[in-house]
Amino acid sequence: MHTQHVFAVLLATLAVETASSRAEAQYAPPPGVAPPAAQAPDPTPPQQYPPPQPYSQQLPPPPPPPYSPPQYAAQPSPPPVYAPPPPLYVPAQPAPMPLPYGGVAPRPVPTANRYRSDGEMLYLAGTGLVYGVGSGVWVDSLAKVNDPAFALLAPLALGAAVPIGLYVWDQNDKFDRGVPSSMATGMVLGGVEGMAISGLQWQVTGNGGPNSWRFPTWTSLTFVGATAGAVGGYAFGEWLSPDPRSLALIASGSGWGTIAGVLFGSGIASGGWSDGASGAAVGGFVGYNAGVLATGALSAAYVPSWQTIKAMWLGELIGTAVTMPVYLFYVNDTADMRHGLVANAVGGLAGLGIAAALTANLTDGPGSASWKPPFQLAMGPSDHGGVHLTAFGQF
Repeated sequence: MHTQHVFAVLLATLAVETASSRAEAQYAPPPGVAPPAAQAPDPTPPQQYPPPQPYSQQLPPPPPPPYSPPQYAAQPSPPPVYAPPPPLYVPAQPAPMPLPYGGVAPRPVPTANRYRSDGEMLYLAGTGLVYGVGSGVWVDSLAKVNDPAFALLAPLALGAAVPIGLYVWDQNDKFDRGVPSSMATGMVLGGVEGMAISGLQWQVTGNGGPNSWRFPTWTSLTFVGATAGAVGGYAFGEWLSPDPRSLALIASGSGWGTIAGVLFGSGIASGGWSDGASGAAVGGFVGYNAGVLATGALSAAYVPSWQTIKAMWLGELIGTAVTMPVYLFYVNDTADMRHGLVANAVGGLAGLGIAAALTANLTDGPGSASWKPPFQLAMGPSDHGGVHLTAFGQF
């Protein structure tokens, strides 16, 4: 039994050695070729990997809650704001001028218009109409025209010619600012001056006595005064370009001076009512010229507002009215009651001065800085043929 085992081991050993010899003979290098050298072992230690982690099952995140819109507390709605409508017309601005080295020049700053306003021209045209009619009356007085039909020719012709001539003049050479109103104011003041001289001469010569001037002389003085006033007003306007409110102050000054002069002159006169009339004529003439000179000098340094001029007129009337109770003291007195007119004259001037001092710094609102005529005329066709004339007053 042991012999069989030993024999079997030997056979297996022999078979293994035979197989090894065959394999070496199969992969042996050819003659003359050295066998490959044995590769040295790699000194780098093998890469270490983290030990596998135990598997853990991860659950998916929970789904988001359903969307619900945020809730806001109710707020009161603001009141609607209404913007003012845009202007119907916006004047185009001039385009900026390019400069030679790049950039643009600044826009020019708008300045006040140097030419007259429509209100000034209307004032001059109305005054020229009266001047033309008066000039026609002067021509008739010199020509001694007695026929009414022929006597209307000169006033109508000149009454139309003067405004038309002023219009043509303005179209060819437009008047500067303040010139038309200065001409018109000078025309009025000059004409009144001529009439005042004639009235004074008529009063002091016995109310139409043998030494009194006649109608042609009166009209000549009025014509000369109005013409001189127009020429002087034109020169004054071209020289100073006065504000229309300054001219209104001068015209108002002539009225204030005349009122105070008439009252004062009549109050200080002695004798009967005829002497009082003469005193009123002299006082009115002096007061008229004094008022024009005083307000003319004031207008050179001060331009009042329309509100101030209105307040001065109101102050003059109130001052005169406040002094009216002075006549109650003359009821049982032998003194001349006419002397109370002196108190009226002084009271009016005092009220005028107080109103001027209190309202000297008043300014006019927008749109009221230019002169506006006290009335406007409009012509239109009549229902029965012809035309009708309508006057619109502004008070």
